[in-house]
Amino acid sequence: MVRGHVPIVRSFTFMLLLLILTACGSEELENQPTSEGSSAPDTGHYPIEAEGADGNAVEIIEEPDRIVSLMPSNTEIVFALEQGDALVGVTDIDDYPEEAEEIEAVGSGLGFDVERVLALEPDLVLDHASSGDASSEGIQQLENAGIDVLTVANPQSLEEAYGVIEDVGTVVNREAKAEAIVEDIESEVGDIQDVTGDLPEEEQKRVWIEVSSDPDLYTTGSHTFMDDMVTAVGARNAAEDSEGWVAYTEEEAVALDPDVIITTYGDEETIMEREGWQEVTAVQDEAVYRLDGDILSRPGPRIAEGLRTLARHIYEDEWPD
Repeated sequence: MVRGHVPIVRSFTFMLLLLILTACGSEELENQPTSEGSSAPDTGHYPIEAEGADGNAVEIIEEPDRIVSLMPSNTEIVFALEQGDALVGVTDIDDYPEEAEEIEAVGSGLGFDVERVLALEPDLVLDHASSGDASSEGIQQLENAGIDVLTVANPQSLEEAYGVIEDVGTVVNREAKAEAIVEDIESEVGDIQDVTGDLPEEEQKRVWIEVSSDPDLYTTGSHTFMDDMVTAVGARNAAEDSEGWVAYTEEEAVALDPDVIITTYGDEETIMEREGWQEVTAVQDEAVYRLDGDILSRPGPRIAEGLRTLARHIYEDEWPD
């Protein structure tokens, strides 16, 4: 009688083992990364400790679902990380993507309305190192109210910009997506440098970037983000001997004799018609261009677009159709 029951016991044991293995296999599949370079949010990601550019560490207990961004580049990064729905407050100059303009504005990058931010009940505020003392008092009030504030770095190079994108990706639990964005930008840089990267020094265009003229002309010198972008596309910054954001007189700018002039305000004709500029190489060659300052100065996911735009204007003749 006992022997007659052995096949039944073995069959039951086999089926039980099969069910266990199937369940384990399903769990493994659920934890696999999703397609297109991103992965599902890591449910074990939090709590984390993030250190801001100001040296202050903030402990984030869970994924933020109400975020206030105090800088347009922060906002663009959050949207690119597919977390735009979590944004409840931005600055009044946030204009990309279009959805950002529909979010409540809490002030400008040089100051914000503390009470308005508090009313939004955010669990994370993304400050920016470039704001400096202009927002320090308001930031302290937010921290005193128990709100997590992370000061995002102000990148001076492409590499530092990559780090910012990855840092924000970590904070909002979208690390894989951030890595994919950086890889796309690096790929664009590689494509551009395939065309312009091997130009001998004597063939590299010297570029004057003009961002303001009130009353002196302001440009971007060495050790700045825009300077690094110019270098990345195989050109030279005409103001490379100056450091940071600097003012030039018209005489000083003319003496640089740039091959190309990029302006982020006004129009090309105004520069072309300036008295005393007719002997400048860029003016003689009509190589004066008005470009979108946002894609040239915001260290965020549109860096690739900015680099491509710069390259096509600086090296208009060399760039393939």
